[in-house]
Amino acid sequence: MESPKIIHEQLKRIDGIKDIAYTRLFENYLKLDLKGSKKLIDITSTDQESVLNKINRSIPIQGMVYTFIHLNKENLELLKNLKTGKETEFHDFTPILFCTNFDPIKKIVHGINLNMLPSSERIKFFEAYYQLYKNFLKDIEQLTEFNKIAINLEYKIAAMSGKNPKIFEYFNKSQHALFNYAYRSYIISNIRRFRMLEYDDWGYIPYFSPKEAFKKISIELIHKTYWDNRNKTL
Repeated sequence: MESPKIIHEQLKRIDGIKDIAYTRLFENYLKLDLKGSKKLIDITSTDQESVLNKINRSIPIQGMVYTFIHLNKENLELLKNLKTGKETEFHDFTPILFCTNFDPIKKIVHGINLNMLPSSERIKFFEAYYQLYKNFLKDIEQLTEFNKIAINLEYKIAAMSGKNPKIFEYFNKSQHALFNYAYRSYIISNIRRFRMLEYDDWGYIPYFSPKEAFKKISIELIHKTYWDNRNKTL
């Protein structure tokens, strides 16, 4: 895998890249629910998801990215608009979640909902992750192309050891960002079609616009509130 910044520059030259990202990340995974050989749509496609599901029984893995349909209607999350002082109820029905941890007792998956970050900040997030774990990610194709297990054990162990706060503090400082703004937790029983995104689909995430995903609030307001929060912390 190349640097996420390099991948982003390559993809932005493609006509209709936002529509392609929507097709790959929403329609293929959630709407059509393509699995196994059916999701091998081009020569670079991989199926690491099936490899890991066989050994992990679809349990969320730290350091992997997931998308799913979230149906929790009772506990709509609150986003505080710092400008008006009002709290606005909202619900993201199709999160794209970088998994930071999983509680097997409470059956709750924690992570960064990348939908809540502006496009430029999503690139920064993956760049921060890539630079810290470059030794693993730079040669990831050698594992995924031959259906070998490709888990970032260094990050997984760190996350399970409670080191996420320090890791994200470093990410924030190195990228002048506020990634923990998008930190969310989801109860597994409220999730449908829990899907792991392949590494070769990560590059499309900055271009993804979750059409119709957010209810009771616009994605523009979510991103504006991110910038308000970030600017106050820098």
